Amino acid sequence: MGPAEIVASLKELCEQSGPKIQTEDIVQWIQWHGGFESDKELIAFAKKMKARQYARQLLYDDEETGLRVKRLWSYRDPHTGDRYYHDLARLSPERRKRLIEQYAHFADQLRSVRRAMSDYFAGQGFFEFYAGEAESEPVLIGGESSRP
Repeated sequence: MGPAEIVASLKELCEQSGPKIQTEDIVQWIQWHGGFESDKELIAFAKKMKARQYARQLLYDDEETGLRVKRLWSYRDPHTGDRYYHDLARLSPERRKRLIEQYAHFADQLRSVRRAMSDYFAGQGFFEFYAGEAESEPVLIGGESSRP
């Protein structure tokens, strides 16, 4: 069973288990459906996941803003499908500054979305409050405004 089949079968788990599902339930479901094929493959996959976890923990301390930003950013090569990491510290100072500013902007927006979703599932209806909170003008990668 490959990753696509596992993800497709998780729909069935969601329908059977109701609204609250624990990670352990998902692990048992995948194991029961033969998704963890061999120990050798599982160990190789776990090593990759652990390496990605460590890569996410490496931070860049920006002296100008005081922010701590993830230093290694992964992307997949569209031709080979291999994963590569781009080092934030290797960017030119101008590009790094612009990227960190944009990162801070998007991180604030993401925090609002996470708070709204968390509050929603806790039984509170504050979507209008969070939507009104982000009235600032979005900034695009090139530094231009998205509004005319």
